[in-house]
Amino acid sequence: MEEKYGFKKENCKIKNENYKTKKENCQNIKEKCPTKSECENILEKYNTPIHVRKHCYAVSKTAGSIAEALNNKGLKLDVDLVRAAGYLHDIARVEKNHDKVGADYLSSIGYKKVANVIKNHTKHKINPDIGLLDEEDVLCIADRVVLQSNYVGPKKRMDYIMSKAILKYGQDSRDLLDSIAKEFVNFIYALEDFIGSPLYKIVPEDIREEKYKN
Repeated sequence: MEEKYGFKKENCKIKNENYKTKKENCQNIKEKCPTKSECENILEKYNTPIHVRKHCYAVSKTAGSIAEALNNKGLKLDVDLVRAAGYLHDIARVEKNHDKVGADYLSSIGYKKVANVIKNHTKHKINPDIGLLDEEDVLCIADRVVLQSNYVGPKKRMDYIMSKAILKYGQDSRDLLDSIAKEFVNFIYALEDFIGSPLYKIVPEDIREEKYKN
């Protein structure tokens, strides 16, 4: 449970050398990221349900906006890769172990870089060092502030995740889940301080929950 939803620094901090190795491995895969149109065709061919596609589009837009904001602060993220990963991260959402199933499929059709980003997104522990965030981190941040097809912010999304986790693990898990959720919300506050803007202001207005619209 903690592995799936954990955000504690002591549990998820990635050492610099491990981060560099991960980045180098990804960069060594030479391939073109699928465009938005190509992603839509891939989802269509896989028969991903419409409501899942709408969620993927919102995650893609959110992740791309976050990546651009981070790049403006000196990071060197592949924004096209982040967007493509957002579009395709839940391609196999209706299947068990959907992140791995989806990654295996994308790898089989030649999109190994995207597969590497999405293959562990349900369990991935986000790097608490904002200056070392990578494409997988950004995808997971976006996925954890989007509910269905809207940006809803970290608290509402964490409340939703907690409600599902409590049903699965029982009331005894509430204190731990509470702590994990607060850790993520605090991480988002730190991220917003780093980029100099609340997240809702940098994501497209058409995917914002009503209360975040101008």
